[in-house]
Amino acid sequence: MLARPFRVTNRHSWILSALLATMVLVSRPAVADEVERTMALVEVRTGEEPNPLTNDYLQAVLAGLQQEAHGDVMVVPMKKSAEKLRRDRDQVPSALTDERRAALEAARKQGIRFLDDADAPNAIKALQSAEAKYRAAIASPGAEDKLRKNYLDVLAQLATAHVIARDKDAASEVFRTVVTAFGAKANVTDDNYRPDVVELFHKVAKEASTQPKGQVEVSSEPPGAHVLINGIDRGVTPAIIADLAPGVYAIRLQAGAASSMLHRVKVAGGKKATLALSVEYERHLLLDDDRVGLGYADLDGAQRRVLADSVALGKELGVASVAAVGVLDGTLYAWLVDVAQARIERTSSMKVPGIGTSPRAVAKVLNTLLGERKGTDGAEPGEAEKPAWYKSVPGIVCGVGALAALGVGAAFAPNFTVSEVHTQAEKDSAQTGRVVGVVSLSAGAVLAGAAAFFFWRQAQAPAPAAGPSAAFDRLPPPQLGFAPVVFAAQPSR
Repeated sequence: MLARPFRVTNRHSWILSALLATMVLVSRPAVADEVERTMALVEVRTGEEPNPLTNDYLQAVLAGLQQEAHGDVMVVPMKKSAEKLRRDRDQVPSALTDERRAALEAARKQGIRFLDDADAPNAIKALQSAEAKYRAAIASPGAEDKLRKNYLDVLAQLATAHVIARDKDAASEVFRTVVTAFGAKANVTDDNYRPDVVELFHKVAKEASTQPKGQVEVSSEPPGAHVLINGIDRGVTPAIIADLAPGVYAIRLQAGAASSMLHRVKVAGGKKATLALSVEYERHLLLDDDRVGLGYADLDGAQRRVLADSVALGKELGVASVAAVGVLDGTLYAWLVDVAQARIERTSSMKVPGIGTSPRAVAKVLNTLLGERKGTDGAEPGEAEKPAWYKSVPGIVCGVGALAALGVGAAFAPNFTVSEVHTQAEKDSAQTGRVVGVVSLSAGAVLAGAAAFFFWRQAQAPAPAAGPSAAFDRLPPPQLGFAPVVFAAQPSR
């Protein structure tokens, strides 16, 4: 039996078409959704105090980014970055000056005044702020017993405010911190505090003594740093401290003269908490109330460490890039760091006046952070307008010459087809016409090629610089490879 020949019907056509369409769709590469590039803007500082010029430039650059990024870059607010980094750590003061001590005492008394007025919400807010300041201060060099006594008072007053607000759970949590920092026999007595507050403290202290101990595992980069828990040296990293009552502990690492920030670690009974720090990174991190900074002893230190510190900072903040900007030694520097690739994308530097902000310097930093941007006329910002390709003078001259030569050649072209001549004069005339035609056409072709070349060169040529700010000054890349680091209270020396 012979097989019937296969014939393509309309139904087969539809099936084949559907299969082909499916193959085309499947074979097309998937296009990832576009995601805005997130950027954190941080201050670079040499010395312990912020440079007022740096503050001005940071504000100007931030305003420029918000105006010119057009949604391509989402800048994380500096205050939001500081709040995120301060959630579980504090900046340890490098020195307890008289001004700092006075500020601590004023913060404590403000909270007590709110308590005296029975204003529990404002008392809680003020005392929480004072507690954070005291917690960092007692970890600094030079902290004495009086400072620790005032810190205990702030904690007890904060617990009192929570009791007044009828939030005994929050008050109990504060007293757990008292137990971990000062022990179960801390001086919380009826002589200074309300009887119900004292009773709650003793209840929390008793519960802490009956609960199983917790432990914390601490590691560092590099290892060998001393572990200070509530100011007491508990060994060197890597270390496991296993005799801790449940509560919140203030832990920092000390490696020679370098100190990490003060971290708050909650330890639960019968469980192990972990803390991994890089002292070298945290010794350069600066946290103010409304911004984040990287502090160094000098410009050389900044150039060596800004890459590694920015990458570590960017990973903590969860951003794609970090823009580090600062006025150092009278020069405005900017580094744009790619966090994922751990590399510096672009840098720039420009001398700036000592008073006020330079619009050219701000524009240069924006160019560094946003990359090559085109204006409405197609020119780069800071560049003179480039003439169009058809405005090339040599190209125009050669083009006109080519047209003239080709016109002459076309006029003498009939001589190429002359076949019958009767006199010597006609023969000579035809020969001359052929020569002129060949020369003219050849010259026209050469000139046309030259015109095309000059027009092409004009189109490819970069725009002329409008001034010194048009070109970026390149800084030498850091010689130190990426390594974890830690932000610090004082610049490295």
